[in-house]
Amino acid sequence: MVQKDQDKKRKTEVKIHQIQREAEETRAKNLASELGFPYIDLRITPIDDEALALITKEEAQKAQMAIIQKRQREIYVVVADPRLKQAKTLIEKLEKEEYGVKTSITSESNLEKAWQRYEFVRQKEKITKTTEIDVKELTQIQREVITIDDLKEKISDPSLNTTQLLNTIMGSALKLEASDVHTENESEEKVRLRLRIDGILQDAGSIPFPNYQLFLSRIKILSSLRINVHDIPQDGRFSIEVDSSDIEVRTSIIPAEYGENIVLRILDPKTVGLKLEDLGIQEYDFKTIEDQLKKPNGMIVTTGPTGAGKTTLLYAFLKKVNTPELKIITLEDPIEYHLPGIEQTQVSSGKTYTFAGGLRSILRQDPDMILVGEIRDNETAETAIHAALTGHLVFSTLHTNDAAGAIPRLVDMKVNPTLIPPAINLVIAQRLVRRLCPKCSKEIKPDKITFEKIKNGLKDLPERVKKPNLDNITIKEVSIEGCIYCNFTGYKGRIGMFELFVIDDAMEKTILKTPSFVEIKETAIKAGMVTMKQDGLLKVLAKVTTMDEIERVLGE
Repeated sequence: MVQKDQDKKRKTEVKIHQIQREAEETRAKNLASELGFPYIDLRITPIDDEALALITKEEAQKAQMAIIQKRQREIYVVVADPRLKQAKTLIEKLEKEEYGVKTSITSESNLEKAWQRYEFVRQKEKITKTTEIDVKELTQIQREVITIDDLKEKISDPSLNTTQLLNTIMGSALKLEASDVHTENESEEKVRLRLRIDGILQDAGSIPFPNYQLFLSRIKILSSLRINVHDIPQDGRFSIEVDSSDIEVRTSIIPAEYGENIVLRILDPKTVGLKLEDLGIQEYDFKTIEDQLKKPNGMIVTTGPTGAGKTTLLYAFLKKVNTPELKIITLEDPIEYHLPGIEQTQVSSGKTYTFAGGLRSILRQDPDMILVGEIRDNETAETAIHAALTGHLVFSTLHTNDAAGAIPRLVDMKVNPTLIPPAINLVIAQRLVRRLCPKCSKEIKPDKITFEKIKNGLKDLPERVKKPNLDNITIKEVSIEGCIYCNFTGYKGRIGMFELFVIDDAMEKTILKTPSFVEIKETAIKAGMVTMKQDGLLKVLAKVTTMDEIERVLGE
């Protein structure tokens, strides 16, 4: 009997607390509405610990505020009351430090939640702030390193200290526009360094083993990882400031036979600076995409393997549609690049903020458009489709090899086939191929085999596409020697190859039959889809890339 009374009392207390909590949130919402500020609920909004650390806990509590996100020089601040003198003073101080301050209102309980994270932030600061990358030396390295051979020569010097080695590798990677830096322990004395440039790994020499051990420790320190742990994988991140721009580096370390291997992924904001017009989409497909982006609801799905450029394409969509009148929220894992004017959220490593759960929370935020980084399971797929059917424009990705594979993949996720046609507007697949170097590539007449491949590949082009005249055509071939501009590879930069189809009446009838991949592809081609191979061949004729590149990426 006593136990029952205690349980009943506890339930009553919980209920009362919930009512009081919701009342507090309502007061915060009303204040925000009254003063003309946005309202943010930190129970469903992630907090960036690096942003939190921009001010001390004491400053935050005195001003009744917290910094919850940082995007380059733009910071997002939540306050209990923006009229508070201490809050105004602190915001003015941040603005004098050349931060763009975006202010929202939240409840005092939410602020308490934010302040509780300072204990973790302090522990992290002790690790991450013991060293930093020397920006001046980094800039000097970028002036000196012109080719990968210059990098090989520099890192082979055993007298380099740890800071010099770090600056040499990172400065060179940025200068050579590498997307990834790989270190691989080949033996107990030798560590190989490779850079991924334009999607291809290139040998960048060897690091003396004693130097590498110190380099490894420095990377762990910068990335807030455990230095004394060597037998489990670890992931982290750090940032480099170059030319007033923060370049984020994501760290992955795994144990291997002769030591720990590192992969550093460089997230250069210049990559996501590309506009939709710059990605290589042909005019006839570009018009289709523009028309679909103007629709108020439905889903646009992009497909392709890892590294195919799906994120860059999705971000280009967001930049194309973003206006002050629209509310756009993203759900990403992780947030790779920061987009001004767009509310970006990140999936948490635990189960508190998943794609499916986060998407349901986002829908309560009254967005016009939503980006879901990836559809991985039935729950996320069904929630995204529900969002598309209820007045939202949704962008997302699926891991399939081509556009036609997206429909069977959703069916395989147990999505009701009858919901797919009304929900999905457009499916796009893409790959990236290397562009020919404009400085050293040479114009030639194609040999007989290459000519036949082009002729046969383009003979079934749909009527909506102007057929190229193949009489006396010329193409370009890659220079074997290369030049300094392309780092002696013959290629410089990458461009997309695309295929896409709209869900029209014919495609809807096919989908409702629970079709195979082949049936979907045949229906799309009959409706006028230019295949990815055909798109690549047209780019060969446009002297942008080579037949070898098309076949390397797509096969013969």
